[in-house]
Amino acid sequence: MNFPFMTRTRQPRVLADLVTPKGGEHLIESDYRQGLCRFTLDCSCGAHFETRYIDEALEWRELHEALAPLGDQLPA
Repeated sequence: MNFPFMTRTRQPRVLADLVTPKGGEHLIESDYRQGLCRFTLDCSCGAHFETRYIDEALEWRELHEALAPLGDQLPA
């Protein structure tokens, strides 16, 4: 049987290769605040996120970098 979706000729694509911010629109700064015991992420667009868990902070950063440019394209 020949299944076209089971070919292994394509290279796997990484999310970072698919989505890159253009012109520095969404630059995210991350920090760990010991007084709050929280990871904080601040984007140049004004979005702010804080959590106690490093994996949640990393996931939010990746999702924001991927989805924020799409949100910018929505009509206001």
